[in-house]
Formats: sequence, C-alpha cells, structure tokens
Amino acid sequence: MIPIKGYATFDPLKHCWIGAGFQTEWFHDLPIYKNDKIMDPLKRIADETEEDYQTLEKLLQDVGVQTHRSFLDINKVGSLKNIFRPPVNPRDHFAVIGEKLYAVGGNSKGYADVLKQIDRKDIVIDYAKDSCMSTASICRVGKDIWWDITKNTPDHIVNKYKQKWEEEGFRIHTSHRNYHSDGSFCIVKPGCIVSLEDIQDYKKEFPGWDVLYLPDQSWDKVDPFMDMKDKVGGKWWLKGEEHNDQLIEFVNTWLDDWVGYVEETVFDVNMLSIDHNTIMCNNYNKDVFEHFKKHKVEPIVFNFRHRYFWDGGIHCITQDLYREGTQEDYFS
Repeated sequence: MIPIKGYATFDPLKHCWIGAGFQTEWFHDLPIYKNDKIMDPLKRIADETEEDYQTLEKLLQDVGVQTHRSFLDINKVGSLKNIFRPPVNPRDHFAVIGEKLYAVGGNSKGYADVLKQIDRKDIVIDYAKDSCMSTASICRVGKDIWWDITKNTPDHIVNKYKQKWEEEGFRIHTSHRNYHSDGSFCIVKPGCIVSLEDIQDYKKEFPGWDVLYLPDQSWDKVDPFMDMKDKVGGKWWLKGEEHNDQLIEFVNTWLDDWVGYVEETVFDVNMLSIDHNTIMCNNYNKDVFEHFKKHKVEPIVFNFRHRYFWDGGIHCITQDLYREGTQEDYFS
C-alpha cells in the first residue's frame, strides 16, 4: 500500500502521484477524427505530454522519489464524451492533510488505479456537490494551513473540515480569492517564499521570511498567447496554433473542461519542492535562481511543454502522497 502523509509542502518527498494525458485514438467516434487541421496539433499535444510525464517521472526517481502514475481506461468510460477530463492534474482533485488523502467523489475517473493502492482508511471522500478539496488551493506549512475557498464550496463543507483540522492541531487561515494559490506563490522552504505579489499579508502571516516578488515576470515569454487570448477566453494556448481557428473552435466546443484558466498560472511559481534544499521549476530565471542560492536551494529544471494548454505547471501535474516530517510549528 502507498503510505499517506503531508504536513508541509517542502518536507522530503518520498511518494509522488503523476498524471497522464490522452491518446488521439480516443477521438475516433467524433467527426473531427479525419480532420488533419485539428488532429495533427492534438496528436502533438498527446505525444509530447506523455513524453514530458515520463521525463518528470525519471527526474523524480533519480532523486529518490517513488512515483505512481494514473491512466484513464477509455474502454471503461466508453467515449471522451463521458469524462470530465483526462487525469492530467491530480493536484486539482486531491489533498493530503496530515495523514489522510482527501478526495472529491465526482472527480475520480482516471485516478482509480492509484487510489486502489491506498488503504481505504487513509482516504476521506466527500460526495457533496461542488465540494472542493485540493492542495492547488491549500498550502501546508506544518501546523498552519492556508486555504483559499472557491466560490462554489458550500459553507458547511468549509466549516466541517476547518473544525476537523483544528481538532487535529492545525491553525486554519482562509481566504476567498477563488483561484489556485499554487500558481501565485510558492513556499520554497522555511523562511523562503517566491510570490507574484502580496498574495498573503506576508509581513503579518510570515514575519521575517524572505519573499521574492516576480510581478509580470513571464508575460514576455508567452507573447503569442495574446494573439489567441480573446478567442479562447484566456483559457489555453498551444504555441504555433494561434490562428488555427478550426482547432480553437474544436477545443472551445469539445474540450472546454480540459483546459483551465491559463492566465492564473502564466508565471513560473508553480513549483514542486523535493525537500528543504531541492526544488523543481519550469525554467531558468536569474532572480529566482539567485534567491534559491541565497537559501541553499538547488533547482531542477523541468519544462512541461504544454502547460499552457493544460493550465498545469509542475505542482499541478503531481500530487505528493507521502512527505517526511511532522506537524511542526514554524511561527511559535
């Protein structure tokens, strides 16, 4: 069985869940299957996404992390029409808090192969409509949990888990920005933060911690996205296909649930800490790497080529299942 534990985003990572994309053969029952203008870019996305997942898996294994993959069995769901999206971003559907894995019941298609390897007593499934439980919006720092509440999460769900976690010794800090916080700031290690702006009241909530701000850092890296932005509502981008109106219409019509809100994570703070001294990031940035060096953190660069299509950086396409560490108080 896969062990479950997670008290801080930077504690040594030992078991990591990695997602998967799609295969172009799954489109066989859709009218676009013989349309090369649409299928050629989709095949490129499919092939390169899987190549990158395999690269990520090897990088993690090379630093001593045991990896677990999820793959959708299309034969069990029948057609793409019957799924929400492939299991590309496990981070969006699960959260490890303390020694439990929390899951939203309606989002488990494609993830069952990993879930069945976890002891049932270690899993908490909430079947409440519109419930949201995800470490894309929950940041764990020992005894402290920062939880951004989505607008669709009912108050009774918030109160239920807030009370549960407080009874387990956590201090809960809630906000209502309604976006994935892991695309806006990253707790690299105790005392070290990378942030787009004042997402938190850092002077009050993280007193004395060193915060590197990256306002508007990477818009210049995705200038072509601006050509596609209005057509896709800011939701996704595939480099080189900014004017492929057939593809844009198809994705907007058929794959709307597959793509997220890319503008929320356009900056490269969506990173995965391996331990206190190692972090995985999307690319090189002089200011960020100097910040890492100052805090004795070694970066590992991994480029997820279609992160703007999937709206998923390294943190999104993984889910830490087991990290060493305890419920330490970093602010006492």
